[in-house]
Amino acid sequence: MLQPATRRPSRLPKYAEVCLEALVERGLADFISLGGAFALLHYLDYRATRDVDAWWSPDAGLRDRERVVETLKEALRPHGTVQTRAWGDVVSVELEDEIGETFSFQIAARSAMLESPSRARSSWKRSYEPAKLD
Repeated sequence: MLQPATRRPSRLPKYAEVCLEALVERGLADFISLGGAFALLHYLDYRATRDVDAWWSPDAGLRDRERVVETLKEALRPHGTVQTRAWGDVVSVELEDEIGETFSFQIAARSAMLESPSRARSSWKRSYEPAKLD
């Protein structure tokens, strides 16, 4: 099936790029598959979103999942208060920054997959402009 070209969304969540760069730099990006409104923004830039939704890759073992969650926490910690919540098959790494804005990176277990996900970009830094957190 022909995949449409992706492009940088004009309205990325403020801390999404920080998280994704950290996962790529540590070689962990292929343990998740982006989803929800955040993933759709790369094809159709139709609305802003305040979080990132993702699914665990079938190759992500328990230790891999722990490393992904810890990496997300470490990436967000310099920006405010970070907490992790889990319910059902979902883990959510959540940030409240210094001015009270919130951000979450939620990863769920997938019950079915339509097709294999695309591989992560070699680096968000090379494919997009660096994040600016003003």
